[in-house]
Amino acid sequence: MINLDYPNLLDLFPEHLDSNRTESASFLIWYLQNYYRLDPLEAIDSVCDKKGDKGIDGIYVNDNDMTITVFQAKISQSVDNTIGDSFLKKFYGTLSQFKDQESIQNLIDTGGDAEVVRLIKRLDISNKIETHDLQGIFISNIDIDSNGKAYLNTTSEITFIGKSQLIKNYISDKRTSPITKQVQFDISGFHASEYIVDKKTKAVIAPIKAQDLVQLDGISDQSLFIFNVRGPLGKTQVNKDIVKSIKDSNTHKLFPLFHNGITVICGKLENDKNKIEINDYYVVNGCQSLDSLYKNRNVLTDNLRILTKFIKMDVNSPLSEQVTRYSNNQNGVKPRDFQANNSIQIRLQNEFRKFYAGQYFFEIKRGQAEN
Repeated sequence: MINLDYPNLLDLFPEHLDSNRTESASFLIWYLQNYYRLDPLEAIDSVCDKKGDKGIDGIYVNDNDMTITVFQAKISQSVDNTIGDSFLKKFYGTLSQFKDQESIQNLIDTGGDAEVVRLIKRLDISNKIETHDLQGIFISNIDIDSNGKAYLNTTSEITFIGKSQLIKNYISDKRTSPITKQVQFDISGFHASEYIVDKKTKAVIAPIKAQDLVQLDGISDQSLFIFNVRGPLGKTQVNKDIVKSIKDSNTHKLFPLFHNGITVICGKLENDKNKIEINDYYVVNGCQSLDSLYKNRNVLTDNLRILTKFIKMDVNSPLSEQVTRYSNNQNGVKPRDFQANNSIQIRLQNEFRKFYAGQYFFEIKRGQAEN
């Protein structure tokens, strides 16, 4: 759930807040990215909310739909306020500047060096106004009142999008959170290596019993691998070899010698000579191995241990993405695999889950199964 109340609203788009840009303009850029699915640069280029811009906050031309959309955005700092008809009537006057080529030319002639003039010219609005439908969208972080609704009934040119609609139609581009259940691994009698990068980042490597690893939450539904670039890939040659060694109890003690190990990123990591404790964790490398171990958990023995690297760091940091990228080296990783963590792909998958659950599933990484 997103929080559109001020000032919490500003936390949604900190990257767009700038001393040379109004908060409403930043809000509109966020809207264009999250609801119109524009990339950041295109969204920024569509906004012109600066001095002298004739009440126009942004313009977007969709040549496929043959539409020209003029935007007005307003942020209210009070959650008790509503949008009435006065704001909408003023916006209707703004739209009248686009009613025909003559009106647009007048806007250009009187606009001087205003950014809106450059935007109108770049989008070729003067020529397209004859072939495209004009529409106005008024966006706010508060809802509309009865007077505003009554006014909208008198005009088809304006669409109002307020707090309720923004919340209802929002599709996140974020993964679900890492698994928060605390887990403890017994390493009594074994040596663990610790590598400290800084106060916030460290790694611990130890041979962890496979029987303990398969008890981790999220293996069966793949939620343990939410940040991995692939899901289980099935019967690849690598996976067949892993299963073969799992089923041969004579090789269990040798497993760390020929297996690359598992990498776990976690928000919390504590260890001593007898145990390792983790929380807020997910697996970035070892999905194939854990899946094979889980499916063959009935043949696991105490001798089968996996060299496991636990890395404490911010699970949403660029560094964690780099670790994910560099640690995937068993089954060949293709360039398309790294798009599995692209925000556009994640949002599309979440959108399919919201609107087409049980009918369709949008796969964004190879081997991924519908949860």
